[in-house]
Amino acid sequence: MSQVAHHRLIGVACVVAALLSVGVTGAQTVAPALIRRDVAPPSSDFTTYVEGELIQVSIPSNWRELPSSNAVTFAPDGAYGNAGVKSVFTHGLGMGLIRNDKGNLQVTTDDFIESQVLVAPGPRRPLRYRSVTIADRPAIQTVLTTVSEATNQPEQIEVYATLLRNGTVLYLLAVAPRDRASDYAETFRRVVGSIEIMDCESCVSK
Repeated sequence: MSQVAHHRLIGVACVVAALLSVGVTGAQTVAPALIRRDVAPPSSDFTTYVEGELIQVSIPSNWRELPSSNAVTFAPDGAYGNAGVKSVFTHGLGMGLIRNDKGNLQVTTDDFIESQVLVAPGPRRPLRYRSVTIADRPAIQTVLTTVSEATNQPEQIEVYATLLRNGTVLYLLAVAPRDRASDYAETFRRVVGSIEIMDCESCVSK
């Protein structure tokens, strides 16, 4: 059951920029020692948020909303903090917009993952995507296994991406420790399935 909707911003809905890694620049400052692996499981009660008057999404009610100027993270207590100067999260969902300069959803998503999501640079096998649907529109999804900057433990990141009417890419990062990924799978499916995108002609990027 969803609670009363909260209204916050991803910034201004029309503002588009290349965004952060698996964390939120500008998230609440938390000492790294407060990041822990024994966080509370996702609540079965959900709260509905409207971000930037553009995206509506339902989130477990025990996850905090951590907005920045152009993105938002939802994570439980103990699952977000700082790794050096970067804000990171170990369990939860990140959401934001990226400029689609190349006019290709997969190429833009590839570039975003390489530059902002994966920590270690270097040659990699090509990412494998599958076709999915977000808010009744075509989308792509891939699953990454990497090492958390916060815990130095394996983590799984599901990356989703779809196009807004103005060509901008909406991305989602669903993050969990690798050994807990199956515990979060149903929650992430419910969150992604709840998304509504409220495009409008006035939100076209200039």
